[in-house]
Amino acid sequence: MPELRRKFTAPPPPAPPSGPPPSGPVAIPPRIDPDRWEHFVAFRETFLVYFSEPRHNASLRGVGDLIYEMTLATWGNWPNQPEGWRRAELRAAVADLRHLEGYLATLGEDPPDEPYEAALCRTSVLMSHEVGSVAEHIEAKLGTWRGEGPAS
Repeated sequence: MPELRRKFTAPPPPAPPSGPPPSGPVAIPPRIDPDRWEHFVAFRETFLVYFSEPRHNASLRGVGDLIYEMTLATWGNWPNQPEGWRRAELRAAVADLRHLEGYLATLGEDPPDEPYEAALCRTSVLMSHEVGSVAEHIEAKLGTWRGEGPAS
């Protein structure tokens, strides 16, 4: 999927809100049990992290659950994937891995002077390479399909 490999410069993270910080708790990304992945399918946590107001975060999660349930309810009406469902699902996983690869690389840009934060930036860059390697491995296993060209 060459279109996923273009150099992408993510926009800078949003500026911290002005004014006093919220007085109550904030929503933090959950620790996800891989066996329960289907409870977290609609929106990426890398998106939801910016919705730190707990009720807003919960609302988006609720909308995501609704979208997922409605999608599954129409299963019998979906058109077949031309290269088969397993290959299409693996290509979707590769797309998500490429998103995470870029996200982690971006988090590692411009490390701050503070040693711990700088170490986290270096870890982000190292892990972006690992995630990219996983994506490349899956792409290599998928190979080509009906003349689409080599997976590069």
